[in-house]
Amino acid sequence: MTRAAIYVRVSTIRQAERDLSLPDQLAQCRAYCERHGWEIAEVFSEPGASALDDDRPVFQEMIYKATRADRPFDYVVVHSLSRFSRDALHSELYVRKLRKAGVELVSITQAVAPDASGEMVRKLLNVFDEHQSRENAKHVHRAMCENARQGFWNGSHAPYGYRVEVAERRGNKDKKVLVVHEDEARIVRQIFAMAAGAEGRPMGVKAIATYFNERGILRRGRKFATGSLYDLLTSTTYCGRHYFNQTDSRNGTPRPPSQWIELRVPALVDEEAFNAVQGVLKSRNPKRLPPRVANGPTFLAGLARCGHCGAALIQNTGKGGAYRYYCCSRKLKEGPTACRGMRIRMDKLDGIVIGEVAKRVLEPERLTEMLQVYVKAASDRENADRDRLAKLRRDQADAEAGIMRLLELVEKGLMHAEDAELRERLIGLKLRRDEAAKEISLIKERMATGEPGVTPEKVRRLAILLREKLYDGPPELRQAYARLLMEEVSVSDKEIRISGSKQVLARAVTEGTDVPVPAVLSFVQDWRARRDSNS
Repeated sequence: MTRAAIYVRVSTIRQAERDLSLPDQLAQCRAYCERHGWEIAEVFSEPGASALDDDRPVFQEMIYKATRADRPFDYVVVHSLSRFSRDALHSELYVRKLRKAGVELVSITQAVAPDASGEMVRKLLNVFDEHQSRENAKHVHRAMCENARQGFWNGSHAPYGYRVEVAERRGNKDKKVLVVHEDEARIVRQIFAMAAGAEGRPMGVKAIATYFNERGILRRGRKFATGSLYDLLTSTTYCGRHYFNQTDSRNGTPRPPSQWIELRVPALVDEEAFNAVQGVLKSRNPKRLPPRVANGPTFLAGLARCGHCGAALIQNTGKGGAYRYYCCSRKLKEGPTACRGMRIRMDKLDGIVIGEVAKRVLEPERLTEMLQVYVKAASDRENADRDRLAKLRRDQADAEAGIMRLLELVEKGLMHAEDAELRERLIGLKLRRDEAAKEISLIKERMATGEPGVTPEKVRRLAILLREKLYDGPPELRQAYARLLMEEVSVSDKEIRISGSKQVLARAVTEGTDVPVPAVLSFVQDWRARRDSNS
């Protein structure tokens, strides 16, 4: 007896749930098979799958079974050729594949003769189906863009931290907006705080994911993962700006920013905090700072340098791991002919550096003497504050102008929005703008209250705090405060040279030590932090 397989399909899950298309297709195909006396070997039903591509699991299963050596059926029956495929090329390829296996495709609503004329008609029908599908997609996309311009949400699934709510109804269409999902929003804010180091050392995406997974906190039923957390931390949606139409939904290729549509949504974090997190993520980029330096427990990681060749001192072990040493990385990689750099035990060098810094810098009297210029200037700095305020405002305006120039280049097509260099420059300019705004706020507050920024009492408190952190703090905090105090530790046979910035210490005194200061505990690099022309 002739056997047939029935394949039915609709494009969206909504059609599958609400329409009668699938049952109607199936009923008509069954009746067709019964009229022709064909046995129905199997039914393949595919809800919510576009026919413009062949990435359809049920469709691929049907093709696989149809082309098996035992050939379980002789015909594939569809309601119309558009149910099989809406891509003319794909349709022709799979029709030929089926025919090679001895299986024919039959449309119950489009009778096609098995001759040359019938083949031409079938191919024309496939071309018309493809054209109609792409025209429909064009009109749907245009309607979705207009919906976004009016401030409404396209789609059913909201980003984590939000939920979809019907704002109004127009005809038979629900107009939706994003509103805050309070339970999820608390977790989102906590994630940003952990990434920025609001209550300690900034945490990486893996550490954050581990933190929540260990406590059984799920993200809508699933465990947190590094990829989804990184997407969350870099999404502008959470600072109130969601962009629709960034990518082509069919192939995932990015669209130019001129085609993006900005949709204002409730912000879960302010823009300053969002930009600070982008700076931390940027500073932890392995291209800029190796993970072993950002996350390793080594006290002088990233600071210790060989006094002979200038290469980084890295950790090495001896006696089966019983001892740890600082060694010249160039000598280890290229051999003793590259550098005659020495090897020094890690605990010995750490102890020397901490002891000398504590004695020569962090004694309250010594630190007050070092910052005497700032203490003296604090008593009569009104004129200096005015000059500094004017300079900061110029810097802020320059940063804003730089951001606008970059965006203009993108709009004119001279730079691509997905360019990594563009993204880094934008983040750098935004951080520079926010740092200037923060310092402007501090100077205005100081000028309004008349309170000097650097006083002997504040210097004394800072000295005591830093001594405590360097001697008794947890390893990650000791490392973070070491980076605050020191820019470089150069080690040679005869001397250890420790260099740092008085300006950074004065800024720490000004901002206070009673609360954790993000600049102390983060890895955000200052402008030209490598001292190329800003010593």
